[in-house]
Formats: sequence, structure tokens, C-alpha cells
Amino acid sequence: MANIIVIEDHPPVLKLLSTLCRAEGHEVMAFDNGRAGLNAIRELTPDVVLVDRRLGDTDGLDVIREARESSPATRCVMVSACSETRDIVTAIRRGACDYVTKPFQPDEIKNAVNRALEDPGIPPTRQKLVIICPKKAA
Repeated sequence: MANIIVIEDHPPVLKLLSTLCRAEGHEVMAFDNGRAGLNAIRELTPDVVLVDRRLGDTDGLDVIREARESSPATRCVMVSACSETRDIVTAIRRGACDYVTKPFQPDEIKNAVNRALEDPGIPPTRQKLVIICPKKAA
């Protein structure tokens, strides 16, 4: 189906993300550091990249920015334990088409990949971001 690169420096999560994508029939290449993942993105132009926010050797936000610059057709999904609005907005501004917070349910990854594959590729400067915050109970 799709060619997916997973970049995650925590081995159990890297294995889980890779397994979930393979179970959906996708071709997966997994990398435990940002530099190797970026090199693969430049060479292979994958359909989707799943990238952790905090990597040992680089920042996942920088990976997204560089991936979108070198491979505009590649859709990036950030997967992170950080759920701060600032990080989510920054990821979207740098070119992520989705953001999944850890811990995640398998369906969340499946749905994020499917949305990424359906994404028409609107350039980040033309995207409109809407954040909906639930009202707190009185």
C-alpha cells in the first residue's frame, strides 16, 4: 500500500509503530535516530513519516521541517508524549499533517496514517489550524 518511515528512539515504541503499520499492509522502514531517518527520507521519498517529538540526536520538529523541504509529497505525523498546545501548533506549522499523543491506541495510529494518505498536500503556509478546547464543567 504505502511506504512508511518510522523514526522513534525508544525501541519498544519503534517496534509497535512498525508492527501496526505492517499489519495494515504498508512497507515500513524503521530508524532509531533522526539523522538516519532524514537520510532515508531524502533517498526514498516515503508516503508517510511517523516521527517522535524528542529524539536522542535531533528534534522531531526539525525532522518534520527538513522532511517537508526535501520531500514535499511526504506526509508527516508527529507521535509524542507531549500534548502541549504549543508543540502541536509548532508541528503543524512545520508541516505535520497530524499529531498523535502517547500513550496511543492502535486505531489512533491507523487513522492518522489513513488521514495522511488522504491528505491532498496543502502547503503548510496555506493550512488553517483550528483548536477546539472543551468547556470545563462549572
